[in-house]
Amino acid sequence: MVTPPDQTTHDLAHLAFCALVALQTAIQDGAVASPMAEHLFIVRWLATAQKQKRFPKTVAIDIQLLLDKGRKQGLGAKLKSHLEYVWRSCSGDLRQQNDLFRLTYTLESLKTLGWRNELVTSVEWDSGTLDDVEPALCVVKVALQSAFTSDGRLITQLAFKVTGDTQIVVDALTASSLTADCRGNVVTLLPQHCQ
Repeated sequence: MVTPPDQTTHDLAHLAFCALVALQTAIQDGAVASPMAEHLFIVRWLATAQKQKRFPKTVAIDIQLLLDKGRKQGLGAKLKSHLEYVWRSCSGDLRQQNDLFRLTYTLESLKTLGWRNELVTSVEWDSGTLDDVEPALCVVKVALQSAFTSDGRLITQLAFKVTGDTQIVVDALTASSLTADCRGNVVTLLPQHCQ
């Protein structure tokens, strides 16, 4: 039985909310007083949640991914920021978020459907190196980095090479209030002033 995306989104929002509330409570109680203590608290909290199976199976993989990231990257994992992102993206009005946030949300949504997101060089883009990986979206890393302002607004067209059903990508972007043009296997994200 497949879980509806809305249920998974709700479950993710609930997980993030609970983790953030537990962290804030620990801070207020004086149990957490430094960035390292904050990180350790979140890792321990996630490990306990996983062990006690506090959350539905729909978010089990997310808990494991957060734990792995936190254990491998330490403070660099930025678990609190990640949980805040999950909370905002799953509970707020997506249309009120900036372009980069909505694109990131779209890519994460596609990832849950089995899509890969690949950052490539211009040479890899032209050579078609990843054309046999399906389903996937490829974007030139330099183009992605220069397509957005520091506040997350899309300022130039951004092309994605798609291996798989391009309509799924266009529909996902549209659902996130982003506008895209599709030509062959290339889906191009359009800034507001190009619409």
